[in-house]
Amino acid sequence: MNIMSTIKALTLPEIFRIKEMTDDSATPDLLKAVECARRDWQQALKEINYADSDLDGYVIFRINSTERRYMALLEQAKKEGASAWPELAQLCCEEEMGACSDSRKNEPLCTG
Repeated sequence: MNIMSTIKALTLPEIFRIKEMTDDSATPDLLKAVECARRDWQQALKEINYADSDLDGYVIFRINSTERRYMALLEQAKKEGASAWPELAQLCCEEEMGACSDSRKNEPLCTG
């Protein structure tokens, strides 16, 4: 049985079940998209230094569009609860819930 006949024989519920099994890592993909959008935005900011007067409008458009994409992805990641530092996010949640002792909350973060 070749692969095309196998795919054609699948029912719709089976297709959705396969998709759910392969799509359970949405947050890491979102974090990669955020990082890629941030790099694109930074690159667009650097392009303004090398743009000719003919391309000023394009470069400004590119800066605005990449910034908006980056901000939209950050907002989506925030809504989904994604964090670049999961351990730090867990620590902040514990402090908000009062899991830490009062004496530890009053200690300075840096004792330099």
